[in-house]
Amino acid sequence: MAGGVGGVGANGGAQQYKAANDTDAEKTQAVTDVVNSAVAGMNESKGKISFLGEGRIDKVKGKIQDDMKKFMAANPNATPAEIKKEAEASAAKNESVATFDKMRDDNFFKKLMSRRKELIGDMWG
Repeated sequence: MAGGVGGVGANGGAQQYKAANDTDAEKTQAVTDVVNSAVAGMNESKGKISFLGEGRIDKVKGKIQDDMKKFMAANPNATPAEIKKEAEASAAKNESVATFDKMRDDNFFKKLMSRRKELIGDMWG
């Protein structure tokens, strides 16, 4: 009987361990899916923010991954659905920030080139 009880306990422990690993894999997969989806959307020729360029897209991807590492460390018992929701919120936030940065930079360079033309006109009359 003692052998039977040990067998049940050992078997149950193995099932618990497997379930915990599946949950971790599901959590990691939820983050990976959202990051890949966001990056794929940014890289599409008709994507909403494809104009950002590869460098900014890579920065967005890195920021999403950093945000999610912090979230998962702070919330180790979060479900894959909660993680996916947080990853989507992080992707939206970081895509918006990157878009505004791009707009700011484009506006700056536009003004810079306009001022350059003025100066050239003043120098050469």
